[in-house]
Amino acid sequence: MTAKLHSPVATWLILVVATLLSYVAWIDPERLSPAVAGSAVILIAMAKAWLIGMRFMELESAVLPLRIAYNLWVVVVGAVLLAMFAVA
Repeated sequence: MTAKLHSPVATWLILVVATLLSYVAWIDPERLSPAVAGSAVILIAMAKAWLIGMRFMELESAVLPLRIAYNLWVVVVGAVLLAMFAVA
């Protein structure tokens, strides 16, 4: 079961669905306020960046310090982007 979830096609499908979710969140102002929609788009983008790094750049099988550094990068950049968006 886990081998199918780690296939490139499954990862690509998850990325496509995440892209569609962020598109719908951003273009439908009646459902979400702009602040919530923008925050959701940023969070989805960071999740996609993490997924691409782990699966397509094969960081899930890299040495532990590299995985920790990448995970920290995703969290820090996401937090900075969310903070900048909240202030703007």
